[in-house]
Amino acid sequence: MKVLPSKSSDVALLAPERKQVAWQAVQALLEMLERPEFGPTERIPAERDLAEHLGISRMTLRKALQTLIDRGVLERRGNRGTFVTAPGVERPLNTVARKGIAEVVEQAGARPGSKLLYFEQTQASARVAKLLKIQEGDTLLTIRRLRTVDQKPFCIETSYIPAARAPDLVAADLIEGASLYALLLSRYQIEIESDEGTLSIATMNDQEARLLDVEPGTAALVYRGVIFDRQGQPVEYLVSINHPQRVVFKLADSRVNSLHSDH
Repeated sequence: MKVLPSKSSDVALLAPERKQVAWQAVQALLEMLERPEFGPTERIPAERDLAEHLGISRMTLRKALQTLIDRGVLERRGNRGTFVTAPGVERPLNTVARKGIAEVVEQAGARPGSKLLYFEQTQASARVAKLLKIQEGDTLLTIRRLRTVDQKPFCIETSYIPAARAPDLVAADLIEGASLYALLLSRYQIEIESDEGTLSIATMNDQEARLLDVEPGTAALVYRGVIFDRQGQPVEYLVSINHPQRVVFKLADSRVNSLHSDH
């Protein structure tokens, strides 16, 4: 006698396929959101149009949309539709760094936070030594912190500071989320004036993805730069790994100069 599979068996057999379809729908939506027209706060197309465009059922589309809403990539606004989530932090790209990220977050009306991940002394590599104008092998203070906005992680920052510029600075000084730049000013009379760096895209490792609460392999906006004091001397080499949905970098006051007046 032929035995028909039970309903539970059918579900077990179909579940992997359904999961694969849902995963593919999420990836298709993420690829769509990378297009120029879908910047922060932009409304995405209606469900019917999206489902037709992606070639999937409305039910599968809704599950994929809910996944991205749960991740904070999208947000529903009542009857107005579904929108790309506004970033939690808008970081200035071409202005001086004297304020520090905590003040930038506060001025946007949000609550900044900081968790010290580690604080240790290391030796400067040839590359970092050149950037900081010190000798290879000189002692560095290596400080790594997880920065948050309204208790949501938005970036991981690693600071490399010549130990000679901040003698006696210890982990306890930063455990309670104190501002590093405020400490440099009050204790060592070092006033941060400017920065010079690059912005690139890199894939997060598993630890970085876990700290920023994203899927492993997610791409991040990475800032690498040298921070200078008012005398133009390098104080810090900074590597900042930024959450791709919670941070945007703002280009301010980029007026066209006379050299480009003929374009």
